[in-house]
Amino acid sequence: MFLVALIGLELVVLYTGSPLAQILARGTALGFYAVAITGLGLRERLLVTVCLGLVAALILGGDFAAAWRALDQAVFLIAFVQTMGLLREAAVRSAAIREVGAYLTRQPPKRRNLAVLIGGHAFGALLNFGSLSLLAPLIQSGVRATSPDPEIARIREQRQLSALLRGFSWIVVWAPTTVTQALLADTLPGADGRVLAILGLATTALMIGLAWGEDHLVWRATGARLRASGRLSQDKPRLPRRAARNLAGVCAMLVGSTIAVRWAAGVSTVSALMLTGVVCLVLWTLLQQMPQGLATALRGTGEALKDVALRAVPNGARECATLGASGFIGVAAAALAPIDTIASWLAAMQFDPSLFLIALPMMVVLAGQIALSPIMMVVFLASIVANLPAPPADETLIAFALSCGWAITMTASPNAAGALIMARVTGRSPYELTWRWNLRFSLLAFGVLAAVFTLLMRV
Repeated sequence: MFLVALIGLELVVLYTGSPLAQILARGTALGFYAVAITGLGLRERLLVTVCLGLVAALILGGDFAAAWRALDQAVFLIAFVQTMGLLREAAVRSAAIREVGAYLTRQPPKRRNLAVLIGGHAFGALLNFGSLSLLAPLIQSGVRATSPDPEIARIREQRQLSALLRGFSWIVVWAPTTVTQALLADTLPGADGRVLAILGLATTALMIGLAWGEDHLVWRATGARLRASGRLSQDKPRLPRRAARNLAGVCAMLVGSTIAVRWAAGVSTVSALMLTGVVCLVLWTLLQQMPQGLATALRGTGEALKDVALRAVPNGARECATLGASGFIGVAAAALAPIDTIASWLAAMQFDPSLFLIALPMMVVLAGQIALSPIMMVVFLASIVANLPAPPADETLIAFALSCGWAITMTASPNAAGALIMARVTGRSPYELTWRWNLRFSLLAFGVLAAVFTLLMRV
């Protein structure tokens, strides 16, 4: 129950600023780690060990404030990822989600890749990592049901799973439902959220086009050969209109309630979204059961919420431990970093702003290859930039560059969370999903980003 209490306490902190709630939230987080440590894996234990080492270094240096800031960052991340996960719990019970997902994955060959790219992105913005757990098995079941030919089944699975991962990965550059945007808004308060969203959406459209074009060019000859042999089927599923309307209504409820809470309470979009996640879980679950009558729906909703509190939330303990520890390490390491030396070095090197922006995602991606999580690197780099007397580039562009690095890491690193989740639900190796299937796209995406950064600094 530590995680449930942590969510409630962090919401109280965000909406009231209560010092008592903040102290209780910190204590609850420490209690969570103390209780959960025996059930964590080697990676999580190593992260906790690093956290303890950093705490010792901060205490020896007399920087108690930085230790508290790092712990507050960990608390915030744990609460955020859990509240966003609540939407996933409502979604897995939704027939509309399953029907629309099946429709996307059973499109004709010419539309299938683009449908999965866009659908994976849209579902990801709503359900976060839950979209991978939901759509990846749908893709595999759809391939098995419609592709008896082993070669065609293998190709379709590779193309659609790659499209899902590519489309999903770019939600981090704009969607307020992602940890990335929550972190950047908290760490780089000088970044303009509206400009960041516009840049992110424009880049997302560019990358989806790049992903579709790369896939088309790579598989064009194979598709022509299979069509000529008459081995390709032309299945054309019908749009489940009622399910699509229901899903559109859920999206409207999420967006509308977030805007309303933000306006009424005068809080940030991220804070509004966290409260909205809790509210939408209750309303979405209730609406799904309303056809059975109000009394039955209320009982069913109560049982579902009990299940979420006792099963779903505790099941995310390892993910929470990883994210919280990574956020703590990023803030604490940045506090220990020689900021003055780094600032002097940057000033002496006289970095071109565009080169500085290109270097940021490169560092995030390279760190991902040696199992350093994007969240750790982004928090670390953003914290350093926030403390520099004169950042080499505009904070909004720095936040944009860091989020782009996070996005590329998800298709370039077998250690990224997206690849690990897809590997777990599909049985495919994370190395196959990233290095083998998506390395070319990741390199192309980085090249396009370099051109984008150069253009932005010339405008």
